[in-house]
Amino acid sequence: MKIALLSTSTFPADQGLRTISSYLKSKEHQVQLIFLPLPEDYSIKYPVDVLNQVESKISDCKLIGINAYASTNDRAKQLISLGKKLNIPVVWGGPHPTFFPEDCFKYCDIIAVGEAEDAFVDLANSLERNQDISKIPNLWVRTNKTETKNHVRPPIHDLDMLPHQDFDIDSQLILENSKLIHFEERHIGGMLFFQTERGCPQACSYCTNNILREIYKGKSDLLRTHSVDYVIEEFVDLKNRFPSISVIDIRDETFLIRPIEWLREFSEKYKEKVGLRMKCLTEPASISNEVISSEKLSLLVDAGLSDIIVGIQSGSDQLNFKLYNRFISAAQVIKSAIAVNKFKDKLTVMYDIIACNPYETREDVLATINLIRQLPKPFYLSVNNLIFFEGTPLYRKAIQDGFIKDGKDTASDLNYWDRWKHIKLKKKNMYLSLVLNLMRGPCTDMRYGLIPASVLNRLIKDSSVTFNEKHLTPTYAAGTVVQSMDFFRENLAKPIFRRMPLSFRSWYDKVRYQA
Repeated sequence: MKIALLSTSTFPADQGLRTISSYLKSKEHQVQLIFLPLPEDYSIKYPVDVLNQVESKISDCKLIGINAYASTNDRAKQLISLGKKLNIPVVWGGPHPTFFPEDCFKYCDIIAVGEAEDAFVDLANSLERNQDISKIPNLWVRTNKTETKNHVRPPIHDLDMLPHQDFDIDSQLILENSKLIHFEERHIGGMLFFQTERGCPQACSYCTNNILREIYKGKSDLLRTHSVDYVIEEFVDLKNRFPSISVIDIRDETFLIRPIEWLREFSEKYKEKVGLRMKCLTEPASISNEVISSEKLSLLVDAGLSDIIVGIQSGSDQLNFKLYNRFISAAQVIKSAIAVNKFKDKLTVMYDIIACNPYETREDVLATINLIRQLPKPFYLSVNNLIFFEGTPLYRKAIQDGFIKDGKDTASDLNYWDRWKHIKLKKKNMYLSLVLNLMRGPCTDMRYGLIPASVLNRLIKDSSVTFNEKHLTPTYAAGTVVQSMDFFRENLAKPIFRRMPLSFRSWYDKVRYQA
């Protein structure tokens, strides 16, 4: 059967969709993989001309699969309508249908909930043989006005049984400048994104991982890991196939949670066979034990780890413990920061925090700012403004407490970096939230993002905070300027940078890393 897989992601990484494509191919199906990225302004939809081009490429397919996040679900609906126009069955999968199946089922007759590799193969085989599709686990199916909502099957335990991602780019298409063209190596952007595991050990109240836990409750442990050899084999193959790849970004929720034995074997083989710069994510609980973290970090840095992102979220223990369900104290954060800072000559460190939370008190925001000031320099600060993801424990609590009255209150139509828009929407601690957002960027002994250290000291004095909370005119004036800066960066500077030759972008990334 010929199957079209359509990606609505803003960047053509899509490990999940590429894995499904290779899995379908391993079962003797044909796959046309099409990536349809648009700018990160999620209000932008596909123009008619683009939809016509997609139609011409998929009109002979017998099944269409669509992947979408919440941010791109309106674009997914356009593609679902296209499938109905062509009278081709459409299955809608990915994070959005998994987390919000009831809503998605209104628009699409087949919804894939959870991990969908086996479900997709079962669906393709059944359609090819004209068999009943209504009882396939993981699928919600509407046939002849009859709706069937099937339970999920246990998730794949041995991830190594899955074939490697489909990177046969010669047969793949991508949307560029409103034209569907053949996928080229340059579209990878010089960086490979990869998850070596599925699942997360944490259960943060704001995170959609909680929904997955409920979906798979009693089925199996969701935290599963590829073997070292599987991961290294993937990296070596793609390194050899695409010489422009200079960085591998491991997107596991917390990479350093791994046993030391796994990381030791991985580091040795990565250094010997891959030898590229590496990035990863972690959180303080994984690296607050000085002895264990020092060994893990030493192994990875020696193998090529150059960048690490550490999730802090808040400097307030009260907020982390009672609201976020993250049992990570400020003291643990300091310990983990000291451990990471030992490698400051070779490792670029970024700390993630959450801002613009209407549950925060003035003291909570100040606790976060003061914790940031205590972290050993240098580091980079990433400020992500809170989005209430539908279905999470924090979302349900916010509805009960009256913080969410309609869809706009969730901030789901905003990007994390829409600083002033978030602040105006939440209307809580506006002055301090703006100060915190302006701290985003490189942090040294001299400055925090856009704010000189000496100025920050004055901005968070009790008298300054009290004055600016009573008189919001300066905050609104500064916020308007910040919004203009963000608009310029995202809509002018970034698109220009992305159109630069890959050689220039790789050079810039290297220079920024060394700086």
